[in-house]
Amino acid sequence: MKIAVPVKEKSMNSIPDDRFARAKYFLIYDPETGNEEYIEPDNRVAHGAGPMAVNMLTKKGVDALIAFHLGGNAIQAIEAAGIAFYEAFVGTAKENIDAVLRKRK
Repeated sequence: MKIAVPVKEKSMNSIPDDRFARAKYFLIYDPETGNEEYIEPDNRVAHGAGPMAVNMLTKKGVDALIAFHLGGNAIQAIEAAGIAFYEAFVGTAKENIDAVLRKRK
């Protein structure tokens, strides 16, 4: 399983970014290995950034997404990709990931 969180900084202690598709970075965390990967989305597009971000996460093998808000196109894209969505709360990326892992047990 891999979990993605849009974050403002390259750190598990970062607060999730308020913007999903236009986030500064995406943290992709693998709880089985403890591996953290940070990727920068292509924010140059005027439209369709949500589905593009979902496509990027799908290619990275993401199974779950934690974010504050998703646009309609992004919601359709994650549903089509079979990615589970969890609403973020104010806290660090690590705290949000730990909460999701507790829910999935």
